[in-house]
Amino acid sequence: MNKPSTLLSLPTEVLEHVAFYYVCPRVLGPPIPLIALLLICKTVTYKFSVARHLYARVFKYKFSFSAIRRRGFEPRVGEWAWQLRRWCEVLKGVRSRRRRLGSKAYLDEPDLEEVGVQETMYALWIMCLEDDGRNRAQMQLAGVYEWVEGYIRTEMYKTVDKGWPLANAGNSCAMWVFWYLSSKARLMDESRKQRESLIDLILPFLTVPFRYPSSFAPANHFRLPFRSSASTPFTIPTPHGPFPIYLHPKRHTWLTPHFSRWTPLCTPLAADAAKLLYFSRRETILFSVLDLLPRNREDHRARVRARVAVQGNGEFDEHQVESIFRSELPRPTQEDFEELNAAERIFGDEFDEIACSSCRWDADWWRLRSCRSAWKGAVYTPGSLNGLWTGRMIVRNPVPCANDTESENDINEDDDVINNEGDDRHSLINGSRIPSLLSDRHNIDSSGTNVNSDNFFDQGIKDGWFPPKTIISTGGDRVIASVPSGSVMSSGEDYDKRKPGTFHDRETCPGCVARERVLLATRKEIQANAEEEEPIDDLPPYVHSAQTIPPCNGIRDVLITGSTDPRHAAAWGKWIWRGRVRKWDGLVGLVRSPTGSSLGKIFFYGTLLGGRNLVGSWRLAHEDPRMPAYEGAFTLGRKEE
Repeated sequence: MNKPSTLLSLPTEVLEHVAFYYVCPRVLGPPIPLIALLLICKTVTYKFSVARHLYARVFKYKFSFSAIRRRGFEPRVGEWAWQLRRWCEVLKGVRSRRRRLGSKAYLDEPDLEEVGVQETMYALWIMCLEDDGRNRAQMQLAGVYEWVEGYIRTEMYKTVDKGWPLANAGNSCAMWVFWYLSSKARLMDESRKQRESLIDLILPFLTVPFRYPSSFAPANHFRLPFRSSASTPFTIPTPHGPFPIYLHPKRHTWLTPHFSRWTPLCTPLAADAAKLLYFSRRETILFSVLDLLPRNREDHRARVRARVAVQGNGEFDEHQVESIFRSELPRPTQEDFEELNAAERIFGDEFDEIACSSCRWDADWWRLRSCRSAWKGAVYTPGSLNGLWTGRMIVRNPVPCANDTESENDINEDDDVINNEGDDRHSLINGSRIPSLLSDRHNIDSSGTNVNSDNFFDQGIKDGWFPPKTIISTGGDRVIASVPSGSVMSSGEDYDKRKPGTFHDRETCPGCVARERVLLATRKEIQANAEEEEPIDDLPPYVHSAQTIPPCNGIRDVLITGSTDPRHAAAWGKWIWRGRVRKWDGLVGLVRSPTGSSLGKIFFYGTLLGGRNLVGSWRLAHEDPRMPAYEGAFTLGRKEE
């Protein structure tokens, strides 16, 4: 008679298959049964310790996994197991901390083997950046939203600098995670008191730009990184520290373990997270739709016609009516305010694992990883700003407040000035100039004259990073930048013009050359790591695989043009927009000008977050960039046409 099969007699592949269904009876929750399985006996423990596919399969069932393959490398067996344990420990720490009373939920317990609070916050933000749906679900189950909210309300001001909250990794990531896990239902459930108390806590981060920066490097610089140590930034001392704000890499880099490798990442900007939190809660408050306003544009015209008829004893000229009607524009109607109230809100994502929604956060990941190497992933996706965009901006009371502080009563919100059609055009050329986009009547020499060559510090804020007197024109799928002689539109180091008749010469393209150098260094490092035994007490450095280093697309510059579409211009005014994208970190710089006038220009600079929300600050374009200026926060989102 055949002996009955036992667990130990099963082939390894079958054993792993049985173990998977035992360990993962459902998606949500940690793989707790795995612990019991490993305690059966030494033989079973050994079999599962060398299981090739079990831990990767469990991880991919419980957590989102597409991002690491796309942005970094294909993890090995041990790295899947390490990250599975890592995410489980982080979420276990949140659950255990939630069970503690009061501030103990946010204290590091030396007797417990759990991840520290700041490290936990950054790990949770990485889970958000890599989320395709399952990470969010696991965080919801663990109570991350409630725990992080408690941290913001009770702990963010425990350590301050002269009364001001710190823009450290813990505070910044807490706000980012709290916003990401927000939903319409959660925001609508907040009472007015809860909403206002939260806004009071985060308000300094978005209303004090001379203390909390809205970019990783000041917006007055377009060409980064600095070419030499001789390019010393200019700063002035202020009560809040040096201005403009230059973030030092050593003080704003967070070294976090990720897939069993030490991964250096920049501390995400607290100001951007605070703006998302602020505007998402302000958008829950609907605008009042006044009956005294015209119902729509036709009603407005009818009211004008009635007034003219009364003045003319029943007689009127339609041309006179149209002239008066046009003179009263811009003027919003009831329908315009109803459209604002129905606009899409700034919330996080919903569950969508199959669609790999983490793709839209790739640029944000590379931004945190970048600004330290010759080659990195794309920090801006060309074409992202195409379409109709609408948003809000905070207009601050210019009257200075006592003790240089600001309360919400000093803030007015202007929601009617940012409603425009945008278009970004990218220059696919070899080199940093844009000869293919320049008018033939201008000759650009190859000497590399800087924009504003007499002023290294100001590289064109008042002109949207364009050389002075640049003329932008569009035709079909082309954009032409007519630049005065003696100026160049340099987005990086100066290179010779591309060869005649070439489009993207990969042999001479500086981007392609830089990529090949990184590929060579990566292959050598991978080979060196393969030959050495992995350290036991420490982790190896984060090294990309050659397959995940993105190819050079040859794009050397991105130009942005836009204007208010006619329908919205009738309500909110006509504006012209133009600007560029800073290649170093993907910062978008735009100048908004009234139609037919160079006066009243405003410079908007911000970052496209998650591919959907353009968030940043605005300042008067003519102000000296050496000094803090009249400035406020803004946010823009794409509107379905």
